[in-house]
Amino acid sequence: MVRSEKAMVTAETAVVAPFVAMALVGAIWLGSLGTTHARATDAAREAVRLVARGESMDVAEAAAREVAVPDSRVEIDVEGERVRVEVHTPARLPLFGGIGTTVTAVAVGRAE
Repeated sequence: MVRSEKAMVTAETAVVAPFVAMALVGAIWLGSLGTTHARATDAAREAVRLVARGESMDVAEAAAREVAVPDSRVEIDVEGERVRVEVHTPARLPLFGGIGTTVTAVAVGRAE
């Protein structure tokens, strides 16, 4: 390889490296987003199960907060025999301040 060709390879690598790093961070964040959604869904289902079995809404909310990501918001609505739980969970991108989104999971059940 000629010296100028080596310099071009170095320059091309320097240009491409940030894009590769951004793609890697994006892929990791998407994986984290999936995990966050799964935890929110599990929390909503657990709360619906507890309220449907006759537990108090406070007990169900505490159980949902244990399962969900910290700083999650849990909303429980009982209307007749229908129990509906929404869990809103922040999904922040690490290292980039507050950039992120909110993941919402909903579970609906019937009281026994």
